[in-house]
Amino acid sequence: MTRQDGDQFLSALNVKTPPGFAATLKGVPYCPEAAIAATTRGAYSGLSEQANPSCPAQSQVGEVTGGAGAGSRPFYAPGRAYLAGPYKGAPLSLVVVVPAVSGPYDLGNIVVRNALYVDPETAQVSAVSDPLPQIVEGVPLRTRSVLVSLNRPNFAINPTNCDPHQVQAKITGAEGATASPSAHFQVANCANLPFAPKLSLKLTGGTKRAGHPALKGTLKARPGDANISRLVVALPHSEFLDQSHIGTVCTRVQFAAKACPAASIYGKASATTPLLDQPLSGPVYLRSSSNLLPDLVVALKGPPSQPIEVVVAGKVDTGPSGGIRTSFETVPDARVSSFTLSMAGGKKGLLENSTDICKAPQRVSVRAEGQNGRRANSNPPLQANCKGKAKKRHKRHKRDARTDREGR
Repeated sequence: MTRQDGDQFLSALNVKTPPGFAATLKGVPYCPEAAIAATTRGAYSGLSEQANPSCPAQSQVGEVTGGAGAGSRPFYAPGRAYLAGPYKGAPLSLVVVVPAVSGPYDLGNIVVRNALYVDPETAQVSAVSDPLPQIVEGVPLRTRSVLVSLNRPNFAINPTNCDPHQVQAKITGAEGATASPSAHFQVANCANLPFAPKLSLKLTGGTKRAGHPALKGTLKARPGDANISRLVVALPHSEFLDQSHIGTVCTRVQFAAKACPAASIYGKASATTPLLDQPLSGPVYLRSSSNLLPDLVVALKGPPSQPIEVVVAGKVDTGPSGGIRTSFETVPDARVSSFTLSMAGGKKGLLENSTDICKAPQRVSVRAEGQNGRRANSNPPLQANCKGKAKKRHKRHKRDARTDREGR
């Protein structure tokens, strides 16, 4: 970020990253709040910060260079960028610490904290800075430029979608003017990435006709594959939606306000990603929709230390086979190792058997598309608890055959 002489002094910077541009937060500790507070209050001199940084080295994710002053030769001061915890409603933050030291002059430290918001539907990150200081120890800064380099090894992650995107920004001047510059962003060679996710589905509970089994689905992705962009799962004709079991549905207004009634929860889900220390998990809702049936919405959230939220909505309808079908048309370009979805059965079960599912093998239609355009279609078996029944049928068949032989 730079400005020219004659422009308003820089006051704040907001940056929105392109879809799929992410970071590996796993194993990166936060700079402690106490250290941030002490540095902000001026408890450390600039020289002390240079010699012994207040935030631990393990929290550092980048380097910063700030330029200040007027004319053709501004003063440049180096600093560091650290990962920090939730801030101002954002699940994460970035703390920039620049020692204001020039020769014999030590003005302390310039500390600017940036809230890192994550869009729950696209997983895009928006960095919103606190106001940049205009005067330090009575000296006008006249900030000319800010350079942030996220150069921690194996930290930044490229998208797996090679479509052209933009880095968008909003820069605010000290007198209230704003500018909205952008920069082209595009990665290459996405088509070379493989794509072969695997989905397994299992029914538990009632297997006979008119039964309401519970469903558990597990999706696994291989390291190095393109991320999923679209997923359509169609169950066989043996499984249809029992609309009489659709009770409370969360409205879009309630969902936006995070005030869905408990009765609108019909399952739970979890996702494991190599980017975070712990899995994300959360309820599965039925949410009002412009379609004929309510949407199936998965609302994931990380632990309190990393409360990142991700929302994936699926359209529910009837597939070509006559069974229930769920289409997740928009999936964030984010690394996921495994995803598990568990839907309730019995009185809360949305699935109903149209036949005894143990009479014949049942198969699922899976249509998956990667962020790079590659497709992976499969027809995995719909597993069910039929082993005991199969054994009984086998014994009955042997008994009948023996009786028939003895009769002859």
